[in-house]
Amino acid sequence: MLAENTNPQKNQILYASENNNFAAEILNKEILKHTSKNKLNRFQILNTVIGKMSGIIQSPQVIQQLSLTPLVPGMSKAILIEEFNKIYISKITLPDVSKGILVFKEKENLLPFEEAKLFGHNAIHSLLGYLASLKGYVFMSEIKKDKYLLKLARDAFLNESGASLIKKYRHTGELLFTKKGYQDYADDLLERMVNPYLHDEVERVCRDPIRKLGYNDRIFGTMREALKQGIVPEIMAKGAYAALCYLKKKFKAESPELDSLLNIRSFLYKIWKHEELDEYSDQCIDLVLKVKL
Repeated sequence: MLAENTNPQKNQILYASENNNFAAEILNKEILKHTSKNKLNRFQILNTVIGKMSGIIQSPQVIQQLSLTPLVPGMSKAILIEEFNKIYISKITLPDVSKGILVFKEKENLLPFEEAKLFGHNAIHSLLGYLASLKGYVFMSEIKKDKYLLKLARDAFLNESGASLIKKYRHTGELLFTKKGYQDYADDLLERMVNPYLHDEVERVCRDPIRKLGYNDRIFGTMREALKQGIVPEIMAKGAYAALCYLKKKFKAESPELDSLLNIRSFLYKIWKHEELDEYSDQCIDLVLKVKL
């Protein structure tokens, strides 16, 4: 266990790389259930923002064709990852501690970049994935020829995700939270999301829809951030609706109760029953109910 291996006589840092803006804080809280606070006085968990793109290859034929090495011998699964080394981390506060990996970039306040990852990168990736699924695409690279879908994603990136985050974080003075900075961020990611060399499957992007429809996750989290800034997230609502369609189609045979998707409001509140809601829940659902695809 992590708690057993912390050493109060030695500086230790741990990088949390989960898609959660408070992964380090959550992990630290869990560790404290198994050890004393004094034992952690030279131990720091750092949040990270890792915006890489990857594809999981599950076809034995494709693995062989591309000369890939399976994750473990005998397993018909391999991973393709783009060349990437731009990783942001929380500020290290332990004295005389080096981050070790030189390409890591420390940020005094990492939260704005974490939100750009979740409510920008992850949100638009999911939007594209669920809409691509509705169109019957198998690989994300097929979107490259779909001008309508690419424009929709770019509009959501700039006018909903970007517009709200720029309003919220322009005071930081960070280039990302300017119109030009966020536009460059969006255009770069949209190109990478449909990279044909990753052989990224739409099905992979769409997996775990219940989690991705969480109130604080990429789709509704982005919608709420937009509403807080006076922006109506109509395109992200399309993504939420497409995710619900995917979920119903995928799991109806196994879970007949998902027919309740016909009543979207009650179904979403069922998903969110353990989450702390705010005044934007009904507004988000109303936008989804107005969607026409």
